[in-house]
Amino acid sequence: ADGTIWSGCSNGLLLQWDGNGNRIQDFNHHPSAVLCFCTHGTRLWVGYASGVVQLLDLDGNIIKGWVAHSSPVIKMAIGGDYVFSLAGHGGIRGWHITSPGPIDNIMRSALAVKELSYTREENLKILVGTWNVGQGKPVHEALKTWLGSAISDVGIVVVGLQEVEMGAGFLAMSVAKETVGLEGSAIGNLWQDAVGRVIEEGPIFERVGSRQLAGLLVAIWVRKDLRMHVGDLDVAAVACGLGRTIGNKG
Repeated sequence: ADGTIWSGCSNGLLLQWDGNGNRIQDFNHHPSAVLCFCTHGTRLWVGYASGVVQLLDLDGNIIKGWVAHSSPVIKMAIGGDYVFSLAGHGGIRGWHITSPGPIDNIMRSALAVKELSYTREENLKILVGTWNVGQGKPVHEALKTWLGSAISDVGIVVVGLQEVEMGAGFLAMSVAKETVGLEGSAIGNLWQDAVGRVIEEGPIFERVGSRQLAGLLVAIWVRKDLRMHVGDLDVAAVACGLGRTIGNKG
């Protein structure tokens, strides 16, 4: 809006430049790396690697700051009356473009007073299971015995597997790059699909997330009538094995 240019640094430093590339001033409101910007009118939105979003005026003063995500804010964009933030784990959240404003506190107080009138508490059953599969391939009957009889009244299914793959070449590749963690290996996907068939993925359950770290795999399914209430899923691979580079099933 004022013709200036903003840039961010890995130490959280914010730099303001004029149109000729001359440095005007700098600010440091947060120690984490600056990953993205978004502007609207006289407001500057800043996304950090810590998951924090800050809202600044064009003089660099903080209007508001908050923890927007539990992982880095990698992109922000305007859509309609909202600024949408994208986190490293894939979660997307929308923030009204005029917030924060004087009406926010009024609305927050009014909603808090009437909370019981628009909320409903329900009990939800979650099935969590873990299995060392010993580099084997899935067997439908074995999975059915393990999971089939237990899922009739559960809303969420979480399955953890160990030793999905343990070959030296596979482990070395997993250490070198995390593409396996993000996409899953062929064997890992085979196991997920097999579990999905047992719990009737598609008609009854929907797979909402998974993560693989070398031979370790975790996947989550949610009953379809609950899916609309589940969002911003946070999955990550935390290496705690040898040299903190591979998984540790213990």
